[in-house]
Amino acid sequence: MKLRALPFLSALLIPCLLNAAPSNAGAEVTGVWVLNGPGTESEILLTEEGLRVQGDYDLLVDDPSLSCTPASASRIWANPGSRVHIELTNDLVSITYELFDLRREIPLGDESRISELPSTKNISGTYFQEMGSSFAQIENGRLVIESRNHSPGYIRTSRGIPQGFNTVTTEELQVEGDTLQIKHTYVDDTLYQQPIVLEYSLSSVDATDITLYGCTEADYDWFNELNAN
Repeated sequence: MKLRALPFLSALLIPCLLNAAPSNAGAEVTGVWVLNGPGTESEILLTEEGLRVQGDYDLLVDDPSLSCTPASASRIWANPGSRVHIELTNDLVSITYELFDLRREIPLGDESRISELPSTKNISGTYFQEMGSSFAQIENGRLVIESRNHSPGYIRTSRGIPQGFNTVTTEELQVEGDTLQIKHTYVDDTLYQQPIVLEYSLSSVDATDITLYGCTEADYDWFNELNAN
């Protein structure tokens, strides 16, 4: 009887093991990371509408950072010296950004898990639609985050490269040694002639948490000095 039961048990156990495997895949992204260098970007070709939005942009007036607001997820990932703490559980990705004290909670699953609320808020409870509403999946050992429902913002605040209501982004996170590689793709036919691909490299930091940023508008006095000159 035991021998005859083995094929039956295998038929039950093998699918269960295969289904359980993805919950552990990508778990190495858990930890504290800091940007390692400026990263790279693909050629940026804006549509007529994208060029119009960029042309209306004034860094010293329109940069959302002036009010401690994230301009976009790419702006937050690419901030030099700011630590990022990532935790991955069976059903949730939690990302704590030191910059602006942002807390991003992303459900694992399919697009049906996207919330009507933004996935990101600060420690005061203010939500930021500029970061979009997201869901995450594990694909071939990578953590893949898709975000939609963005409010207008800027991928590159220094040059006014815009994002808009129709923008869809994908962040692919994969660890290689002590380095977190992120491929960040922006798609929006109304603003870009072709997808914009940004790549970042973050180094592992020997820490278990990050410090509070405590952002206030007064932190950006250098903008006021530039305006004065």
